[in-house]
Amino acid sequence: MSGGARPRVLHYAHQHGSGHVRHAANLVRADVADVTVATAHPDAAAMLPAGTETVTLPPDLVAGHVQPARSPLHWTPVAPAIRDRFAVLHDAARRVRPDVCVVDVSVEAALFLRLAGFPMAHRRMHGDRTDAAHRLVYAEADALFAHYREPLEDPAWQAEFGGRTVHLGVPDVDGRLGRAARPAQEGVGLEADGTASSGSAPRVVAVTGTGGGGVAVVDLARAARQTPDAEWHVIGPVRDAPDPDADGTPALPANLTLHGWTDDVATALAGADAVVVSAGHNAAVDAARCGRPVVLAPETRPFAEQLRFAEAVERAAGVPWCAWEDPAADWAGALGRALGEPAAADRMAAALLTPPAEYARAWRRVLETAAAAERR
Repeated sequence: MSGGARPRVLHYAHQHGSGHVRHAANLVRADVADVTVATAHPDAAAMLPAGTETVTLPPDLVAGHVQPARSPLHWTPVAPAIRDRFAVLHDAARRVRPDVCVVDVSVEAALFLRLAGFPMAHRRMHGDRTDAAHRLVYAEADALFAHYREPLEDPAWQAEFGGRTVHLGVPDVDGRLGRAARPAQEGVGLEADGTASSGSAPRVVAVTGTGGGGVAVVDLARAARQTPDAEWHVIGPVRDAPDPDADGTPALPANLTLHGWTDDVATALAGADAVVVSAGHNAAVDAARCGRPVVLAPETRPFAEQLRFAEAVERAAGVPWCAWEDPAADWAGALGRALGEPAAADRMAAALLTPPAEYARAWRRVLETAAAAERR
């Protein structure tokens, strides 16, 4: 990155879920660098902008591997597949000759690239990430970045690493920051006992996460029963969903409908009075963009990632949350709060979304900071 040349970036995108590849796509669209994406995600080519150079990595799944308790790292199996995976990654780095390797996310891939002599920027995510592996990769990273704005940052993290972290956010591609959130039906609301506070039944659209196998049907049913006047429409995977054609299948609550997956989540969210989404980053961004009142529903993830994210959003924006598996969760109260204060969804949007030009400038800052490591 000298003489005004356009930087070359090798972007490692983890294959779990869709979010890591989606963030790589945002970097490509920002048009601040020539980006090559290395990933094992099977659908990466369809998720990235046309023409994006990709490197297909062998998957890192090794059946039967259990990480030794003595290891400070997260995933270090001994297997030909792992040797092949890192050989492909190293060959890609030698061919691309990146000014910066962007890693989203893997402690092992980040350290491998850094040890191979390449400047490395690593993603910051929510969760209890104070273990030895995370602290090592944060120390070795030449730059740190997060896909949310500073108001959502953990105060302890900010105190220790804030000076090295660029909070990118996610590009506001449709002007959401200039619009106010509101329910689809004017005046709709819920009382504390889950009954409607007006003549209209609130339409609740719940989207379950794709990264963890979905939400248990018993948890969805409990939420629906707590809010008898709300119409629940569920999109996404559901664990132990009943077979409607099987004899003796337990009936779902009358106000709960399971729709399975749809490729047009945005349209489904737009028709809602309130949306309930997992507290995964992508789901929260989709909810923020739709302009409807929001309740976050953290699902179980490593490092308590979704729980910590939901807590941060409530702290910064006042968005309520309920954990699906919590039998004491107050769904009527959470939905009533969301419908009664749509502005909380606006504050969440402001903490997640960034005007596209500002997003591009922030990425340039990340790349310039990391690339400077080679000149130090």
